[in-house]
Amino acid sequence: MEKILSDMPLHDPKIIGFTIISGSPEGAPYLDLSDEEEESEFEVIEGDDCIYITAAVDTRAQGAPYVTFQKESVTLCVGGEEETVIDLDCEIDVPHSFYNVQHGVIDAVCRKKSMPGEIARS
Repeated sequence: MEKILSDMPLHDPKIIGFTIISGSPEGAPYLDLSDEEEESEFEVIEGDDCIYITAAVDTRAQGAPYVTFQKESVTLCVGGEEETVIDLDCEIDVPHSFYNVQHGVIDAVCRKKSMPGEIARS
């Protein structure tokens, strides 16, 4: 971790979505430190061209995690039947927005919609 941070540029670095997974010793019991009544938590980071949403997946829940993109909101399901609607401050380009689920984390990338006459950045 120290090596990664020391190699980052000095001007305003941003870390979006971060996971460190360390395997437990063989035969060690699974220790769940999460609170049973804890609500779904997510992180929303807004960049120049995209809005990034990151959340932990509930691996014990039945059903696959998913994200549904709407014009000015995102519906997030981290597993099971409960959904969270996240209202966005701008309109997004739904066809070019996407999500990925990997290693117990769901990451959504919402591309901001370009205004007429505006040059889209990549």
